[in-house]
Amino acid sequence: MPYLLDNSGFYGMAIDESGTAIGDYRPPEDGLAIVFFGYRKCGTVCPVQSVNLMELGERLKGEKVEFLFVTLDPETDTEDALRHMVKSMGEAFRAYRPESFNAAQKLASAYNGFAAKSHGLENPITHSAALHVVTADFRRRLVYTTPDLNLERVEQDLRRLLNNKSESST
Repeated sequence: MPYLLDNSGFYGMAIDESGTAIGDYRPPEDGLAIVFFGYRKCGTVCPVQSVNLMELGERLKGEKVEFLFVTLDPETDTEDALRHMVKSMGEAFRAYRPESFNAAQKLASAYNGFAAKSHGLENPITHSAALHVVTADFRRRLVYTTPDLNLERVEQDLRRLLNNKSESST
């Protein structure tokens, strides 16, 4: 894990690993996608991360950046409910609904996250709160492990990655 020692000046945890495709979703060509695993009725980290993502969506309006919410509760989060949720968040927001909790759990694990069903009625799924920044080929470039974020610094990280991509394609 040498990236923990040299973060190359990024606020987020800089990595360079191949990621796992998420269904038929495709990040923007020459752009970035910020992937978040959660569920609509979460009462802990999901509301905070949703606010963070909406703020980033406003800051990065017009850029090749999308936000993908992957539900960990496909039994409750219907396609219609997810469509309504992302529509209310902004045009750069998308949602993906795995076929089952087990499939969602496996996908979260592929992104070094976790999801576990708990017996508490208030929050039936315990999960990680990370944001994963991926390129069009699902290459993982940055991870933010907490919802307590300095959004100005996150924006700077994302703009830096976008600028690096445009410079390398010329």
